Amino acid sequence: MSALKNSILSLLILLILSGCSVTHYAIGMSESQFRNSEKYNLQLVEETSQHTVYRRIAAQDAQMKPLSYYYYYFNNGVLTRTQLIEAPKPDVVLLSK
Repeated sequence: MSALKNSILSLLILLILSGCSVTHYAIGMSESQFRNSEKYNLQLVEETSQHTVYRRIAAQDAQMKPLSYYYYYFNNGVLTRTQLIEAPKPDVVLLSK
């Protein structure tokens, strides 16, 4: 019974810690708030005087290849849109014998 309690307690602690580490992005937040909250998994894709687009890896496979990306669109320094895009998968070629 003690092992079951320890397992449940460990699972609860893990769920609490993982729930606290999720970063939420709200439409209308400033670009500087966004950059400060996401420092490592962020790539500048496009930048003009009034428009900026960032890309963040949303999911990876076991070989660390991206499966999907989040795109964040800023107009005049304010987040106006987010978009989840699946990464293109290579076509599988079957060779017949």
